[in-house]
Amino acid sequence: MTHAPYLQLPPQPIADAAGFPSLPDYVASRLRDAILSGDIPAEALLRQEDVGQRFGVSRPPVREALKRLEAEGLVVSRPRRGYVVAPLDPTDVEEIFEIRMLLEERAAYIAAQRRTDADIEAAAAVLIAMEDLPAGTAEGAVAFVQHNRRFHDCIHRASGRRQMAEVMVSLRNKVERYIRVGSMIANSRAQVNQEHRAIFEAFRDGDAERLAMLCRLHVHDAGARLVRGLRQKGAGPG
Repeated sequence: MTHAPYLQLPPQPIADAAGFPSLPDYVASRLRDAILSGDIPAEALLRQEDVGQRFGVSRPPVREALKRLEAEGLVVSRPRRGYVVAPLDPTDVEEIFEIRMLLEERAAYIAAQRRTDADIEAAAAVLIAMEDLPAGTAEGAVAFVQHNRRFHDCIHRASGRRQMAEVMVSLRNKVERYIRVGSMIANSRAQVNQEHRAIFEAFRDGDAERLAMLCRLHVHDAGARLVRGLRQKGAGPG
């Protein structure tokens, strides 16, 4: 397999690190964004010296950042190669979405019982912004995925289950770079918007059983669409 050269990505000025608690936080955040956006593809080699040059940092914070991303499942360590962006096949996607269905269902049930007016207002604002996004552009597709994360984060926060939310974020990160593929988003935008609207209404009304059911179905359908898209493209992602 031919891998895209990592250093095709533009260097990041070290001044950008000022807003982060530490250099490992900075490097991990920037690498995470590049992986989730697809700028760094699956199986791409992440040489520590290359990463350090890109961000203008030494190797120790790079090593710490890569260890954090490995714990999140975004990179893996390969013998005699170092770290590479983690590959993912349709079977892995199915398993991840099976787990997410259970967690999202439970978090939604609790969120409906605990949500506040502020939670409802936050979810409504994200929903409206997401529905207003233009279709048919790469920028719109990326923005749609970002708003999708924020919408579900509103429900996760309302549940008050921090550990559960962290696990769900980790699982979502493993598949998000594939969800960002334009065709997989464009072909389902209208349906996803309808599902989000129904989820929001159940959340607003405090209907725990309905919200739990809708979130479970939403995750199931999203996983099924993604698996179909990956299998249609051939031997899985990467």
